[in-house]
Amino acid sequence: MVIRFNVKYLLGFLALIFFIHECHDWAHFLAGKIVCGCWGIKSFDNWTLCSDCTASAHTQVWIWFAGPLITYIIVWIAWWLMGKQRNSTEQSLGFLLLFATIPFVRILAAMAGGSDETFGLRQLFQHADKSNSHTVALGGLILIILLTALPLLRAFILLRGWTQRILLFPLFLILPIYIDKWTYVGLNKLAATGFLENESFPGVPMLVLAWSFLLMVILLSTYKSLLYFLEPKRQKF
Repeated sequence: MVIRFNVKYLLGFLALIFFIHECHDWAHFLAGKIVCGCWGIKSFDNWTLCSDCTASAHTQVWIWFAGPLITYIIVWIAWWLMGKQRNSTEQSLGFLLLFATIPFVRILAAMAGGSDETFGLRQLFQHADKSNSHTVALGGLILIILLTALPLLRAFILLRGWTQRILLFPLFLILPIYIDKWTYVGLNKLAATGFLENESFPGVPMLVLAWSFLLMVILLSTYKSLLYFLEPKRQKF
């Protein structure tokens, strides 16, 4: 496959990154409502449970797993779309879906002892004295690697030649981490000014809803570009 670059393709990919980020966070937020029975608070890249939540730690684990569940469903849909039997438009969409989930950031977080997956496992299996803390953290890392390794390998193989694989694969793996981070740092600074801080949905400022709506509009206007980001290499005659 050959990668085609233009502004519309990149805009669609960026919107996809942020939209999946929002879907992940909204899954946590809505799961909090279901488990706790009350609305928490959602900002751009953070969420908190309501102060009246009385659910046990073992029950709250579903809140922590809700976001990753959405992410890994998308990861494995991407794996399926990148299969050899799929056409170039499906493979293109699968490739971008995979990297829009920013899988490498989950691996890095687990290596540092963090990530939603690791925290959920801590809620379930960590001893009160934290004597098995490192074991649980290792379990979280292994879980994430198992869930991302095959899709990443398929994306690696999908690229045309070793030049693309050596140069572009790391770029897609790492650059979305910083794009996502810097964008949400800027959005949080904007939110701190009080701009559109009123809530039209429980626990969610208008600015957050406006951001989600904007991402949907951009995706609807650029989604076709996600189907043609990769194209088959033309045969020479």
